[in-house]
Amino acid sequence: MLVRRWLDAAGITDPVLRHCYTVCAREVSALGGGRGRWSALRAAPASARPHTAALMAHGCRADACADTGPAQGRQRRLAEFAHATWSAFAAGGSRNPVLHATVHTYRSLGMPLSLIEDMFTAMRRDVDFRDFATYAELRQWATQMTGSPMYGVTWAMAGTELTEAQPLVHEFAELCQLTDVLCDLSEDLDDGRLYLPLEDLDQFAVRPEDVKAKRWTPPMADLIAFEAARVTDRLPALAAELDHTPVSPFTRALVELCTLHVAGVLSAGQDVLHRPVQPPMGDFLDVWRPVMRTVIPC
Repeated sequence: MLVRRWLDAAGITDPVLRHCYTVCAREVSALGGGRGRWSALRAAPASARPHTAALMAHGCRADACADTGPAQGRQRRLAEFAHATWSAFAAGGSRNPVLHATVHTYRSLGMPLSLIEDMFTAMRRDVDFRDFATYAELRQWATQMTGSPMYGVTWAMAGTELTEAQPLVHEFAELCQLTDVLCDLSEDLDDGRLYLPLEDLDQFAVRPEDVKAKRWTPPMADLIAFEAARVTDRLPALAAELDHTPVSPFTRALVELCTLHVAGVLSAGQDVLHRPVQPPMGDFLDVWRPVMRTVIPC
């Protein structure tokens, strides 16, 4: 019932498209979408939700190719999904509901395909993983991995009004990605990936082999605090710079959420090497409820 209201608000009347967008919304609401994506979807204006759902569902499917299943098959699966994506754009649509809705979203909103190419480039680097030598290198990857998809989502919410703010959205997304790196440090290490820049480890005399082996050493606390400060020292100022845009409630909520995550990382201590960090569900909902209430009844 809710998705039908969103489709009506977006002016999407074609039965095939309505089915495709409904599939996208269902995928975002499933475990593959994660509670963060679903909450962000519900925080978008009703007319933007079908397009937001398509962008998120497409990103979830690409991420599943690059991050799940046997490691030796990830490169092939990602390449096949990228090929299917570009084939759908070349044909103007697809029998795959997510791809069909994604093509319609990009074409109807006039979004640049470079956003998808950036995401695939970052994911290919993840599949053929190598350590990040510098923070600048990590930032470049984060801009492609998170900055481009986030800019796409905010484009769906606000259209071309955000064109001049694109650098701010990219930097905002980079810091959200760094927050994710800190929270998921243990899971990424299990997958053979260390996202913390080697130059930062060297600055605090932390040996990469210790981190990769999940051996906690005293300097690691200073390293984690340093990375956490990158987020907490800059995100509020970025959100303030985006206050004049239609996505301000969305970015303000993300600042609160990242702050919660970073606090959890710092309080976890050496446990950050052994378990992912997630804020309690109640705190998570407290962040998103005020934004969701502004778009009720849809």
